[in-house]
Amino acid sequence: MKARRHAGFDFTLFIQVCRGRNGIRLILTLFAHNSGMKWAIKKIYRIAGNAYWKIFGGFALSLVWFAMGLLLIISVVGIAWGVKCIRVGIFVFKPFGKQTVTVFDRPLADALWAVSFGIVFGIVAVLGALASLVGLVTAPLCIQWLKVARVSVFPFSSYVR
Repeated sequence: MKARRHAGFDFTLFIQVCRGRNGIRLILTLFAHNSGMKWAIKKIYRIAGNAYWKIFGGFALSLVWFAMGLLLIISVVGIAWGVKCIRVGIFVFKPFGKQTVTVFDRPLADALWAVSFGIVFGIVAVLGALASLVGLVTAPLCIQWLKVARVSVFPFSSYVR
């Protein structure tokens, strides 16, 4: 498979070897497609996935994250934690199309969070992942629940792109 770019189009050459009754055949197929179409399909998938996510628990979980953030900000002592909770709430509201990277650069903050609130949010997210595996229609949500679980337990070392 080789892709070439020319005037806004991607040309992809697929080479396929097939065995049949008449021997071995080599099939060469050249596809020309607009690279903008891939972007549009990904955008539609993100919008549909985020809407689907909000129906099956993402909206309620993001509200819990926002409420926790506001409570921590009001307490004045937990302003940094509250701001991080609101950022995680924004991620939990729309997780489709985003990547998470975990780099353990703040181990003390993550350890305190994991012992106090993180384990509860992590268990809720893992239970959501298990519940999403029950149905065939909700199976794509499992990956999103696991992303949310990782960010829930380690919010200070997780970065969302």
